Amino acid sequence: MKIIIDSTTDLPKELIEKYDIEVLPLRVLIDDKEYTDKETISVDQVYDAMKRGICPKTSLPNPKKTYELFREYASKGIDFIFYSISSKISGTFQNASLIIEELKKEFPKVKMEAVDTLAGSIGAGLIALQGAKLAERGISFENILKISKDCIKHIEHIFTIDDLNWLLKGGRIKKTSAIIGSALNIKPILDVKNGEMRVIKKIRGRKKAIQAIVDILEERIKNFPNQIIGIAHADDFQSALEVKDMIIEKLGKNTNIIIEKIGSVLGSHLGIGGVGIFFFNQEPIEYINEL
Repeated sequence: MKIIIDSTTDLPKELIEKYDIEVLPLRVLIDDKEYTDKETISVDQVYDAMKRGICPKTSLPNPKKTYELFREYASKGIDFIFYSISSKISGTFQNASLIIEELKKEFPKVKMEAVDTLAGSIGAGLIALQGAKLAERGISFENILKISKDCIKHIEHIFTIDDLNWLLKGGRIKKTSAIIGSALNIKPILDVKNGEMRVIKKIRGRKKAIQAIVDILEERIKNFPNQIIGIAHADDFQSALEVKDMIIEKLGKNTNIIIEKIGSVLGSHLGIGGVGIFFFNQEPIEYINEL
């Protein structure tokens, strides 16, 4: 049984290696040159380009590479689940689903499925991580799918963005909103509902914005406090550490927390300086709370 994720799914390298998770890379375009995310270009190199004022473009995983990767496992008789970034953000899930449907005709005895996490970054990572832990314990393919779909219903993303101009460049807000917001030092607080980003609050000042996302976490996690919490940052490790300290203060020092940089694809849309928290608002039907 193999777990596959796309490269927008942010998990620490040691966890990807520990659970032998395969990563399917998306593509990143900088100055009309195409790179393979996390293979021929690093996340740090993408952020360096952004610091120079370049707005990277991103595209789906190469369909040929996707087909070859999936077929490699199917031809060996290895069942696999592919966890994809939200279908509301990218066409990765749709492409993977089409390829899997074709492979099912050729390899009818192999169990294979694409899962739309309706999530991104560590949000998708926490869902896939549970899948990998369950697979390691020998849980059946059908039960992993069932548990994963329950996880998807309860995943939370709460994040704030430091620079509104990146949302403007990505066409996600109007120019007047970016100008007024920047002038007033307004930091939007966003979450994800049904796979789509939405602004839920506007806070003046970075410190208050960080406090706001931790307060929302405290409110939404109260039914299931003992879990692995993810913190992702857009090249702002210091803010991630601040958030970690605040979470430990609220929930206790036994809290399992992972910190990872937001990858190239989502980072290029959200811009430099954002920070987010990812967790489940309710305990899934089965959950393994250990790293």
